[in-house]
Amino acid sequence: MSWLAFSLMATGLWGMWGFLSKVASQQLPPQAVYLLAICGHAVVIGYLWVGGGLAVPAHPWGLTAALLAGICMAFGLLCFLKALTLGAAAVVVPLTALYPLVTVILSKIVLQEPISPRQLLGVVLALAAVWLLAK
Repeated sequence: MSWLAFSLMATGLWGMWGFLSKVASQQLPPQAVYLLAICGHAVVIGYLWVGGGLAVPAHPWGLTAALLAGICMAFGLLCFLKALTLGAAAVVVPLTALYPLVTVILSKIVLQEPISPRQLLGVVLALAAVWLLAK
């Protein structure tokens, strides 16, 4: 399959994740939703370990970055779930979906990756879209 197919699948799955997280947050405290979501992660981890032949190469910076990424994801998820308990999913989900902007900025500053005028326009339009959805 192509990168586009996987990207579209990720978008659909993350869209369902946002919706189902709101449904769960209406019934359970964010800490409980978080713990149950981690159980969902365990299913995927089991698949990767058993069915996917998981092998982790010993690259210190790669391992460190991966672990830090997991910590950021975990605390971000907890903050996201708390935001859903306090705000409307129609506003919280699009606002938190702006996380790629942080990636774009860090990639430019730290990794020295170029940002094209078209990509910059995309950032501006994404900000405008969230502003319109929040009104």
